[in-house]
Amino acid sequence: MNESKPAILIIDDDPGVCWALAAAARSMGYEAQTAADAAEGMAKLAAGGADVVVLDIQLPGLNGLEALPRIKADHPALPVVVITAFGTVETAVEAVKRGAFDYLLKPVDMETLKTVLAAAVGRRRGQRPAQPPPQATVSDSEIVGRCPAMQQVFKQIALVAASDMPVLIQGETGTGKELVARAIHRYSRRCSGPFVAVNCSLLAGDLVASELFGHEKGAFTGADRAAAGKVEMAEGGTLLLDEIGDLSEAGQGRLLRFLDGGEFYRVGSAEVRRADVRILAAANRPLRAAALAGRFRRDLFFRVSGVTVELPPLRDRPGDVDLLIDHFLAQCGAVGITDEARAALNRYSFPGNVRELRNAVARAVTMAGPQPVGLSHLPEAIARPAPIAEAASLEHWAELLLEEVLAADDERGYEHLMARWERPLLAAAMKRFRGNQARMAGALRMHRTTLRKKLRAYGLIEGGSEADS
Repeated sequence: MNESKPAILIIDDDPGVCWALAAAARSMGYEAQTAADAAEGMAKLAAGGADVVVLDIQLPGLNGLEALPRIKADHPALPVVVITAFGTVETAVEAVKRGAFDYLLKPVDMETLKTVLAAAVGRRRGQRPAQPPPQATVSDSEIVGRCPAMQQVFKQIALVAASDMPVLIQGETGTGKELVARAIHRYSRRCSGPFVAVNCSLLAGDLVASELFGHEKGAFTGADRAAAGKVEMAEGGTLLLDEIGDLSEAGQGRLLRFLDGGEFYRVGSAEVRRADVRILAAANRPLRAAALAGRFRRDLFFRVSGVTVELPPLRDRPGDVDLLIDHFLAQCGAVGITDEARAALNRYSFPGNVRELRNAVARAVTMAGPQPVGLSHLPEAIARPAPIAEAASLEHWAELLLEEVLAADDERGYEHLMARWERPLLAAAMKRFRGNQARMAGALRMHRTTLRKKLRAYGLIEGGSEADS
């Protein structure tokens, strides 16, 4: 093998995937070879070595997660890029824990692959010391999702769990921000410590200091005994500052002083205290925009947003509604669900996101009793026919959609309302032009790049699809 060229070894049992990944590697000037299973791959490593390994998880015989630690034991400095078609939080955490250089989702985006390969080759050729695998405890997760956006969230959880870096979790109400925070804590080195959540939107005036940092007896009227604050309660563990964007200006200042040095005072005390806690923050609207507009302290924003995890709304998670329906039905011990009820749940837009779906399923299971969940057991807003089917005109449909969005009390309601119009329009265009994006773009007077982004965002094409005919 020509040692002047970086060598990539691809281990995957799908010949088509091997061909595509090898072609991408060769287009970068690298040499590429393939193996159909872990045993063949490890034999090729032993015989000739490689600069980077691309390793699929689902392999015949020894799977990728089992092969990964063996490869790293024999070749500690060798970067291994793990790929999988169906990841979970546990899969992502386990891959990172066992030493994966990176974790990519199928179908693999070729531009992302090239970026990762270049970084991995740089690591290998530079011979920088391999990073020790982060420790994590694997357990069942309540976060469910198959769509690419949620797979990316799983990957981020795995990567950030290993450090103490502050994490900002952003997403609409009901998307599962606290579940993500708990998963980060569960897989961190602090997992044996407490997880404490505080809702910043409920803190006002002097309550901010007392709730966060505690108070001494007699510090204020009604303080008949000393009490620890949430910061002290989280000692050795994780503190989630939920809805941090609603924290008062005074509260932001107090919190910033604590984050700068880890020191605080209880209300009514001059004694300096310290706390060892990891800070996670959650917001239901973009915090950067609030900071730039002067509605949130910029210095505090940069302190809490070391890494930002963006949670997608349920309407942007194609294919996940059925998965979540089954998950919640199992949680509730339901007998089953009729096709009609399932279809109604899939038609509904869920402005309240996963929380609204969970509550709808739980209510329906209660109403159904020993019977399968039927259409009559669902909330009226969901059980009624789709608005476009019952509307006598576009104006009527618009009124129904507007009422649905207003009922959700969502700050991005207008954006979501417009998305309800755009997706069916693009879906109809896909059908009309048989998926030919070039003809669609021409007919709609839209740039092809813009069209492709919208089709991907609405789940109308796969993430890596470039098909134009």
